[in-house]
Amino acid sequence: MANGAVYTENGFNNMANRGYNASSTISVPSQFKIGTGTTTPDATDTDLTTPIEDWHSATDYKDFVSGYPTFDTANQRITVQGFIGATEANGQTITECGDFNKDGTPSMSSHVVFTGVGKTSAVQVYITNVYERV
Repeated sequence: MANGAVYTENGFNNMANRGYNASSTISVPSQFKIGTGTTTPDATDTDLTTPIEDWHSATDYKDFVSGYPTFDTANQRITVQGFIGATEANGQTITECGDFNKDGTPSMSSHVVFTGVGKTSAVQVYITNVYERV
């Protein structure tokens, strides 16, 4: 498995559009998606490698935890967090996640691949992504 994280080209384009277009029609990332893929993430990715379908209330997406994203301008850091509850994605080994907006066709801003988490009803998972300037 190839662990890693990227901010996608679509993510950059979406943020540039929102930052420099007075009338942006692109919404901010506000939901996440999970999967079982293990392919190294690439900036050209537009979706997860192997999404888990219908894992949250018959949909592939779930909103970020209330209160996220958070913004730390002093340290140039944005933090988002997703939560996978006791009844969601059971029987899966979660190895990837992505942050998406809610446009008609959601656009992926980031793609993260990590060591698998075996999901059962006894396991609840918080996925926290931190974007910072390096």
